[in-house]
Amino acid sequence: MRPTSIVALASALAGVFALSACSNSTEPGNHSKSGFAPCPSGASPVTVSLPVGGVQVLGTPPSLDCVSLSATSGATYVVVAGNASPTPDDTMMYSISDSGSGLLARMLKDRLLSQQRTTVAPAAAGLFSSMAEGRFRARESRALHLTDAAWRRAASSNMLSLSRTRGVARISGAVALPSVGDTLSYNVPDATSDSVCTDFTHQRAVVKAVGAHGIIVQDVTAPSGGFTTTDFNSLSAEFDSDIYAADTLHFGQPSDIDGNGHVLLLLTPQVNAGTKRGSQGVLNGFFFGGDLFPPSLCPESNQAEIFYLLVPDPTGKFSDARTTSDVRQSIRGTIAHEFQHMINLGVRIRDNAPDEATWMNEGLSHFAEEIVGRREDGFSDMQPLNIGDVASNLDDFNAFYGQNLGRFREYLFHPNRYGAISVYADTNLAVRGAAWSLLRWSADQYANSTSSIAPFTRALVAGPDTGLDNLVARTGAPVDSLMAGWLMANVADDAGVTDLPVRFTYKSWDMTSAEEGINNGQYPLPLISLAADSARVDTVSSTAAQYYIVSSSSAAIVLGAVAPDGTPLSFAGARLYILRVQ
Repeated sequence: MRPTSIVALASALAGVFALSACSNSTEPGNHSKSGFAPCPSGASPVTVSLPVGGVQVLGTPPSLDCVSLSATSGATYVVVAGNASPTPDDTMMYSISDSGSGLLARMLKDRLLSQQRTTVAPAAAGLFSSMAEGRFRARESRALHLTDAAWRRAASSNMLSLSRTRGVARISGAVALPSVGDTLSYNVPDATSDSVCTDFTHQRAVVKAVGAHGIIVQDVTAPSGGFTTTDFNSLSAEFDSDIYAADTLHFGQPSDIDGNGHVLLLLTPQVNAGTKRGSQGVLNGFFFGGDLFPPSLCPESNQAEIFYLLVPDPTGKFSDARTTSDVRQSIRGTIAHEFQHMINLGVRIRDNAPDEATWMNEGLSHFAEEIVGRREDGFSDMQPLNIGDVASNLDDFNAFYGQNLGRFREYLFHPNRYGAISVYADTNLAVRGAAWSLLRWSADQYANSTSSIAPFTRALVAGPDTGLDNLVARTGAPVDSLMAGWLMANVADDAGVTDLPVRFTYKSWDMTSAEEGINNGQYPLPLISLAADSARVDTVSSTAAQYYIVSSSSAAIVLGAVAPDGTPLSFAGARLYILRVQ
C-alpha cells in the first residue's frame, strides 16, 4: 500500500461541489469562495450509492447538475473531475468547495514518519533529451510536409518502386553488404535547422561492425579516444538481439528502400553539434524521415534507413564533452525510441496513410523503450513490475524505464494542465508521460493477452487512423470508456481499495511502487482535500483531470455542476468519476 494511500487519506470532509465550464482557459486558477448552494439550478439530485471499491461514471453533463453521495457514516470518496473532450487542449473550468476537518490526513502524516521506501532517481539529462528530440521531430514534420497528401503519394510511389527493384537485386545477390573498414558517404541533416531537407553536410564514414540487422558506421571526423572495437561490437549485438527483435515484433518491419536488408547506425559529431554548449537537454540521436523520401522532394535524402547518433567527444570539440561510457549508455534507449519512429513512418508511407499524431507517435516510441528494456531484462510484456524489479540494474533503468516514469511523474504533479493528446507532445514532458501511460494502460486492458501485447501495438502502428481515433479503433472502446478507466487507474492502482474492478488498474506495473520509487517515497498525484468553508477553481484540459477526496459523517455529500449562469452544464466533455474508497 502506498504511504499516500487514498484509503489512508480518507479525510473527514463534508463537501459541496460546484462545477462550471468555459473554453480556452490556459492555466489553472486557485482562489477561495464560499456559499455554493447544494442544487444551484433547483434540480432533484442524482443519488449515487456505492459499495467500497465501487465506481460510477457520470458522463452526461446535465446529470452533473446535482449529485448526492449516499449518507453513510465514514464513507470516503475520490471524485475525479475529468474532461473527456476528444479535441486536444479543449479546456473547462471546475469550482469546488468543502468544509472538512482533515483529521485523518494528520494521522496519515504521523504514519509516514515510520515508512521506509526504496527510491531511485532517473537521470535528469535523459528526461530533457526527449525535448531536444521533440524539437527536431517538429522540424522534420514541417520540412517533409507530412500533412500534405501529394507529398505522401510521391513518397509512397518512390518507396514502392525502390523496394521492388532493390529488393529483387538483394535477393539475386546483386546488392553486397559493406565490410568492416569500408568507407561510405552520407548526407547528414543539420538538426538545428528549420530546413533539414536542404541544410545538410556530406560526411564520409567507416564501417565498424556488420550484424544480422544493423550496420555500424562512424564519421571519419569523430574525435579520437572514442569507441573501441569492443564497443562497436557490443552496440551491434544489442541492436540485433534486443532492439531490432523487440521493436519489429511489436511495431512491424522497417522499410528497406536501399535493398540491403539492414538498418544503418551512423555515429557522427554532427549530432553532437546539434546541442548548444551548456544545454539542459542533449540530442542523443534521431531518425530523419527525409531519408525515406525521394531527393526530388528532400535533397538530403540518402534513400536508406539510417539513425544518426552521438559520438564520444572527450575534449568537447563539437559541443560539451561526452565520455565514451556516457554516450554508449545514452544512445541505448534512443535507438529503441527512434526505431519505432522509423518503422511507423515507413509503414505510413508504404500504405499512403496519414502521418501519425505527434502524441501517439511519441507515446509509442517511449513505449518502445520500455518494451526493449523488458526484453533485455527477461520480463514479459504483461509481467507486473515494481521499482525493485526495474532498479536492480541502474544502466537498464536509466536507458529504458526511468525516463518514462519520470515523464509520467511530471504529468501526475499537475494532472489537470495537459492531457495525453495535447498538441504540445513535441516538447512537453508531462504530455509524453501521459501518452506513454495511456498506451500502457490501454495495452494492459485491450491487448487480450497475459503475455504479449505485440498484435495490439502493431495494429496501432498500422492504423490507418491517427491519434485518438486510432486508439478507439484498435481497442474497440469509446473515448469515454478509455478516459474513465485510465484516469481512475492513475489514482486507484495498487492503492489498497477493496474490490476495485481490474479495469481501473495497471496490470503490467505496480504504478504506486514505481512512482514512489522515483519521488522520494511519495506518490506524486495530488489528492485535494479542502479546508472548511473554502473553495477552489481549476481548469481541466482534454483527457486530463483534477482529483479530490471527500468524506461524510452522517449527512449526504452533494455535488453540483452548473454553467456560469446557473443553468445545467452544457460542456460536452464534462465528467465526474466517483470511487468509494471506504
